[in-house]
Amino acid sequence: MRMLCMVPAALILAAPATSAVQPNALEVNAGERLIVVAPHPDDETLSAGGLIQRVLERGGAVRLVLVTAGDGYVEAVVHETGRLRPRPAEYVAYGERRLREARGALRELGGDAIRAEHLLGFPDGGIEPLLTAHRQRAHPERSSTTGAAAPPYAEAEHPDVRYDGDDLRTALVRCLSDVQPTMIAFPDPLDRHPDHRATGSFTLLAVKDLMRRQGRSYAAMPRLLAYLVHWPDWPPGWDASSPSTPAAGAPLSLPLNLPSRGLERVALTLTDNEVAAKRRALAQYASQQEVMASLLAAFVRCTEPFTVFTGAE
Repeated sequence: MRMLCMVPAALILAAPATSAVQPNALEVNAGERLIVVAPHPDDETLSAGGLIQRVLERGGAVRLVLVTAGDGYVEAVVHETGRLRPRPAEYVAYGERRLREARGALRELGGDAIRAEHLLGFPDGGIEPLLTAHRQRAHPERSSTTGAAAPPYAEAEHPDVRYDGDDLRTALVRCLSDVQPTMIAFPDPLDRHPDHRATGSFTLLAVKDLMRRQGRSYAAMPRLLAYLVHWPDWPPGWDASSPSTPAAGAPLSLPLNLPSRGLERVALTLTDNEVAAKRRALAQYASQQEVMASLLAAFVRCTEPFTVFTGAE
């Protein structure tokens, strides 16, 4: 879902925009353990499809954590069902379709080497309220589309959770503790989509909780790679109307007006085979190709850019 919301002015004022700076090369070591935290199915491939392949190629392990099943895309469900007011069960069915697509995409990226069903199943379109109004288990949120207050999917990783911030934070800590990752790819907290920026904040909180629980210093923290998906007029060609739409496989850089926050920017340069596999993986998301094919295509480039977060964040 391409939904843009305003970022609080304080965040923008506190972090001036960066100038054109060449990112450093992202090094992927042998035996990395990568967790990709995705708000919705397809975000993992858009942002880190090449990184997933590189980690596996170098003998590492990859775990995908899907925070939601992507079941709250109202316009798409209306289009698919022909109903102005789809029933809750139809939103769940749409989420199950997107989960099947995610499994197909991961097969393109890594065969059977990636665990595809690490689904948390929190409410699509409702992650940001879990930071505030629905932070505690005593006050869970109810999805405006599925009507659920807990994951309605049999494959949910933790069926005992409720739709509240404490449970989401705990579920993410469980994932991190299980994998002990050396790298985490997660949404940038300045992403303009509320689910993305809230997921980014929850990921950082979970890392903090894990470090504290294990008595580890931030020097022993996994590498934190923040990715961007939603930003105004970015990536170039997202709407297929820009006269400067780049050719497929061209480099992708973070937008110049994304605040730098004094953080390092890195980019992974993909091989032709990695770009081709990423394109095939995104083709598996037929539900999204129907409504935003140009956005998906705009991420099929020869680089994947990230912002490197540190313990201070």
